[in-house]
Amino acid sequence: MTNSGEYVRGFTNYIILSILGKFDSYGYEMTKIIESVSKQNIQLNEATLYTALKRLLADGKISSYMGKNKKGMNRRYYQITPQGKKELKSFRKDWVMIENTLSSLVGGDFKYIREN
Repeated sequence: MTNSGEYVRGFTNYIILSILGKFDSYGYEMTKIIESVSKQNIQLNEATLYTALKRLLADGKISSYMGKNKKGMNRRYYQITPQGKKELKSFRKDWVMIENTLSSLVGGDFKYIREN
């Protein structure tokens, strides 16, 4: 998928919060999760991911700590905060409407009566 990062840019925060809602993770692992779940169709570049992580940290929606991965390497792990959980819950309430609206608009499956 060409420029796949562009398609998800507005949803990057919620993708990260969704991953961290399941378990604490580090940047590289999150990119691998996104690629795996999307069957390699969505790839976030490092700059996009780390900019979003920085923004979420500054907003208090995630926090970070140092830990070791399965191979014993030091990694900065991120975890969702109560504020982040609240934000994610709110977004998920709106998600069905957003998904349906975008599908109708982009798919051309809408009706509109023009006023003359």
